[in-house]
Amino acid sequence: MLWEGAKTFNPERFENGGESEGYKLISFGLGRRACPGMGLAQRVEGLTLGSLIQCFEWKRISEEKIDMAKGKELTMPKAVYSILDILICQE
Repeated sequence: MLWEGAKTFNPERFENGGESEGYKLISFGLGRRACPGMGLAQRVEGLTLGSLIQCFEWKRISEEKIDMAKGKELTMPKAVYSILDILICQE
């Protein structure tokens, strides 16, 4: 496992450089071949998520629990995708 308790939701492990030793999460690569847009992408992702939450109304089509099982690909897609009803907020 990469982190202790890796299967539990714990976003605090990434705050303030927490557990950064060893570069366990290298989404943008390292060294000379690291993504030049890494800083911009990391700053914009919060704005993007906030805009999606603020500008749309999200509802599940059914009340059944969402299956969070992983697929068997390199990028770990979901095994079963859920359908959401997404409405643009009119306010």
